Amino acid sequence: MEKAKGNLNLADAASMLKGGKNGKLFIPGNPEISLLLERIHLPFDNEKRMPPKGKPALTAEEMAILTLWVKGNAEIDKKVIDLPQQDSLRILATAFLGPEAPMEEKYNFSSANSETVKKLNNDYRVISSLDKASPALAVNIYNKSIYKPEAIQELTAIQKQIVFLNLNGLPVKDEELKTIATFENLRKLNLNFTSIKGEGLKQLTGLKYLNALSLSGTAVDFNSVKQLLKMSNLKELSLWRTSLSDAEIGQLHKMGTGINIIVGFKDDGNNPIKLNQPRLNTAISIFKNTLPIQIKHAINGVEIRYTTDGTEPDSLQSPLYNQGIEIKESGTLKAKAYKKGWYGSDVFAFDFLQSKYKPDSIAFIVAPSEKYKGDGPKTLIDDQLGTHDIQNGKWIGYNDNMAFIMYFKKPIPLQSVSVHLMKKVPSHILLPEELEIWGGTSDKNLRLLQVIKNQMPVKDEADAFIKLDATFASQPISCIKILGKNFKKLPEWHTGKGQPAWIFMDEILLN
Repeated sequence: MEKAKGNLNLADAASMLKGGKNGKLFIPGNPEISLLLERIHLPFDNEKRMPPKGKPALTAEEMAILTLWVKGNAEIDKKVIDLPQQDSLRILATAFLGPEAPMEEKYNFSSANSETVKKLNNDYRVISSLDKASPALAVNIYNKSIYKPEAIQELTAIQKQIVFLNLNGLPVKDEELKTIATFENLRKLNLNFTSIKGEGLKQLTGLKYLNALSLSGTAVDFNSVKQLLKMSNLKELSLWRTSLSDAEIGQLHKMGTGINIIVGFKDDGNNPIKLNQPRLNTAISIFKNTLPIQIKHAINGVEIRYTTDGTEPDSLQSPLYNQGIEIKESGTLKAKAYKKGWYGSDVFAFDFLQSKYKPDSIAFIVAPSEKYKGDGPKTLIDDQLGTHDIQNGKWIGYNDNMAFIMYFKKPIPLQSVSVHLMKKVPSHILLPEELEIWGGTSDKNLRLLQVIKNQMPVKDEADAFIKLDATFASQPISCIKILGKNFKKLPEWHTGKGQPAWIFMDEILLN
């Protein structure tokens, strides 16, 4: 069995409630101090973020569902259907997950051939019985990256037995609805966040047993939806996050007497949820001249405020993001999301580093540690920053003095050299005690351009990525030599007292 990370086991309710080495996963009734909610809102590059890097990130809707569930005392055994009709959690969960087919209904059709069902089951399509004694089948299809219409067409072999079909998040188009319309006993259909536009919805009006249809997050419009209201058995219609206006929804309510139209979570100010952070459209952090970027947020109607001067953005004075930003120099972009009825998000911060020039060649004068040599000298000019993981191959590490040299075939008008470094005091990684920048027309004709000196850090200094900048009068440079002297002895308070400190660097910036 794979070892549970942090001793956290989610295999059953009891283990989940127990928590892991960092304590309980959540505190019922208190989302603000629950570890689960804290971890899912961490920045994407934080190694403690949940889900971890490489796994699909939670959507804003999923985060909201978890927050409301914890706020409602995190009742493990309570069903969505047991919540009040207008409860915020019920509205979100029903719209996002789709309604469940009732277990007690009796069906007047025979069971499907078991071998046929077994053959149709695979890694992306799961077919299961609603109950051991029932002929009714529930079908869930997953993985939008490999989805093809054949995944639905092949189900015609069991079309009489399908009562629940979940296509949530798949690139299903209106053309596929013609096949779905042949599933004559279908009761529940989840088309949330599919590519449905609406022109094929008329195909579904002949499904006389269909009582719940979910169209949240699709491009359907008023005219395509209103034709569904003549379906005599339709009881629940989910239209959350569609383009329909409040006025159009009001019309549908009047026309569809007896149909529960779900239009999403309308916060009344009594249950505010913290917005998740804005996102950038790029992971590029090093640029040559300019870098156009866009900031996005998963929730409609969010207002994004930002700064580029290192200050914290606020909801009134900071610039309002509109269509895009052009980054023209090194700096830190900070952005925060706001929306009426929600708590503002945590600040999203992203460093942009300008580097106008690249050397034609670069070489180590002193070789780095064999364990932390990255991809050789080019690691320092590959436009890729390292993370807090020192084992990821993006860092050059020295346990002694460092030295390297860079050459240019043609002189460049240089006026600054920056070295991007890591500071991680508990791991013995400090800034250089002294950094020397030399430059000239050749390696035989170098002069000292600047010296940067650093103090020994204090005991509880936080981990950080730091850019040391050497600036000088612009001058033609064909060769640069950079020397770094490490602290030879860690202080008495350090667990490695008396040992030499490490220097870790990942990028040299030339402007």
